[in-house]
Amino acid sequence: MAENITRPVFKLRYGNVSAAVWLRNTAAAGYFYDTTFTRAFRREDGNWGDSTSFEDRDLPNLAKAAADTHSWIYQQKANAVTVNGSEAT
Repeated sequence: MAENITRPVFKLRYGNVSAAVWLRNTAAAGYFYDTTFTRAFRREDGNWGDSTSFEDRDLPNLAKAAADTHSWIYQQKANAVTVNGSEAT
């Protein structure tokens, strides 16, 4: 039996910091976006892992990822605005 796996609608990466944007739909609120941020790191056993905590040296990449993700979401919302039943240009 196959599982229904939701995938991000947008992803970006700066250094070891990644952002993923998820499209959500609720009956009450309609569509909206969630964003998750992770930091990749190498474990002592040599394998890679992800964390949701960030070191001070990660903060510039986290800030850029947050700003660029915000811009992408803002653009998606602007593209979705309709006026008199037709898409805005």
